[in-house]
Amino acid sequence: MISPNRSVSRAALMASAAAVLCLMPAQALGRDAADANAQMREASETIIVTATRTRLPNFDYPGLASVIDLEWLEADRPSDLADTLREIPGLEVTGGPRRTGQTLSLRGFGRENIALLIDGARQNFSSAHDGVLFLDPGLLSRVETVRGAASALYGSGASGGVIAFETANADTFLLPGETRGARLSAGYRSGNEEMRGSAAVFGRNEAFSGLLAVSARSSGDIALGSGNDLPADDEVVSWLANGEWRATPSLTLTGGILSFRNEAVEPNNGQGAQGVSGLNPLVQKDVSADTYRLGLRFAPADQPLIGFEATLYRTDGAVDEFDPLASRSITRDLTTTGIRAENRSEFAPGGQAFALTFGGEWYEDEQTGTDSATASGIRGGVPNGTTRFYGAYVQGEAEFDAGGLGRVIVLPGVRWDRFESRSDVGGDNQDEAISPRLGVTWAPVEPVRLFANWSKAFRAPSLNELYLDGTHFSLPHPVLGAPNFITNEFVANPDLRPESSETIEIGAGFAHTGLFTASDRFEIKGAWFRTRAEDLINLGVDFTFDPTCFAPPFFAPCSAGTSFSENLDSAELTGFEIAALYQNGPLTLSGAVFEVDGKDRITGAPLGSLQPVRGHVRASYAFEQADIGARLSFAGDFDRTSAGNERDSYAVLDVFAGWRPFTDRRVRVDLGVENVFDTDYERVFAGVSEAGRTFRIDLTWTGGW
Repeated sequence: MISPNRSVSRAALMASAAAVLCLMPAQALGRDAADANAQMREASETIIVTATRTRLPNFDYPGLASVIDLEWLEADRPSDLADTLREIPGLEVTGGPRRTGQTLSLRGFGRENIALLIDGARQNFSSAHDGVLFLDPGLLSRVETVRGAASALYGSGASGGVIAFETANADTFLLPGETRGARLSAGYRSGNEEMRGSAAVFGRNEAFSGLLAVSARSSGDIALGSGNDLPADDEVVSWLANGEWRATPSLTLTGGILSFRNEAVEPNNGQGAQGVSGLNPLVQKDVSADTYRLGLRFAPADQPLIGFEATLYRTDGAVDEFDPLASRSITRDLTTTGIRAENRSEFAPGGQAFALTFGGEWYEDEQTGTDSATASGIRGGVPNGTTRFYGAYVQGEAEFDAGGLGRVIVLPGVRWDRFESRSDVGGDNQDEAISPRLGVTWAPVEPVRLFANWSKAFRAPSLNELYLDGTHFSLPHPVLGAPNFITNEFVANPDLRPESSETIEIGAGFAHTGLFTASDRFEIKGAWFRTRAEDLINLGVDFTFDPTCFAPPFFAPCSAGTSFSENLDSAELTGFEIAALYQNGPLTLSGAVFEVDGKDRITGAPLGSLQPVRGHVRASYAFEQADIGARLSFAGDFDRTSAGNERDSYAVLDVFAGWRPFTDRRVRVDLGVENVFDTDYERVFAGVSEAGRTFRIDLTWTGGW
């Protein structure tokens, strides 16, 4: 399930009120309840290591983070990115229900400001309409998210936060005492007629462990809640190989390959409701994503000052399209090569816990785009170019006993980055940035956490933003009409400045065991945040016809304007997140609510990837060999836009159940109905209705010996 340690307050007033409410019941707790709380916290708290680079329990972390674990993944059986990330506060997967068009926004920032990792390897593929991340959720074991500026650890492109995906390995499925096993799974979804199947084998001994898995999906058009069908035929094949060698008790070497292939027939623009037309015809798409990784861990048990980790990786992302009507081929390819190395040292001066993590990173993005219909062979909007990043960072982690004032946790950090971009289209672009961060958590009494976070972040302009070139879009001539077309042309801007932002976040948390019964547990955490950004990079479209378009000879010249990247002076994003969890034996209740607002601080106009009040409530009940549950997702009206993207409020109900028919629990059957009432609803900036009522069934067998 998703850990709830990630939210509390609508504004600063709500954050303060939550803190007061948390303190009131805490003062009434007796010693026995406090001891029970402490034991429960030690036993159950999730530690988010990959995304935060700390060993802090999530409830103690001075910020909002969460985990999607294997249990949640198996119960919900997500099919794409939107399914996988649907319960994370502050995060929206938009672009429509096609998996090849889905993109991300987090706390008002778009995809370019979200650091994406798979097993520690950066995933930097990004485009206007071709999606951002291609993977099969059936190969995942865990997803960590940190919301809020993370440039102090991850440098450029982490102003909104971090999403770290982890793939399965042998330890994911093997129980204690087992050394080898296999897993078979199959499923069906009615909304897009998707059939899927997967198989995996895995094993381990004292020195080695490994897993090999393959997954395939075949799906058709998507039946929307509006009653329409969205063209989307997919044939997806993915495979995964993960291995680990414990060369010595202190030294471990790891490696992995993750491969994704999708052959699709859909419109050139995979987002929105576009169908078959002369401007956006159905094309044949070949989507691929490959991640290659080598890792090293060196951590002698008797040397707390040495905890070294390094990851060398390469990721290849590509979307190649062929239009059979025009006999036109276009490609978009991005290769990221990088290495990240760090060491964690732990100290205990005077009995106080302290840790220091320091490291460095280098990575390079190399992009190529081709178009068989242009004289130069270069694809418009996909310039050939290279960007190199260099970074070094340090993060402290200290915990102090303040006596009668409770415990204090301090998390300071800073990172230096430099980047260099170049392309044949225009001049070089280079700059550097310092990204500091300070987070503090105060536990005045054991059930309560009050925290504050201050951070600065930056984002380097992307190759696409710097070196835009060629045709953006074509339109029929305003007088002559089709087949006479005119174009809107990209104009490069190699002098773009990097975005910079400053974020302040305040929040509170409360956790208590024995609220209504001796062993139940209630937990809530949340925050209000404000981000002020300067030099925000925006795609401007000057959509105007030349006056000559309306007088003979009509083409002397005639165009539909230009598109260009520009820096906006100043923007402000504000919002809140609240999430809660209640567990009482077999009953689990969880939920979250959030909102993101934003504006241009000079003009007051709406600005950013904004969200209305949104959230979900989830309930599940576990029997001896079965479980049942339901989720209600909701959103309020949305009118904070200047681009005609208003959306009505909605509420969508999903129900699900799992059954393990045998006592050894090797066989699992999962059933679900998504969008039970076939609601017609749209997400903000999606441009199309979401999928209607969908039935799903999944059968899984896992064996270990």
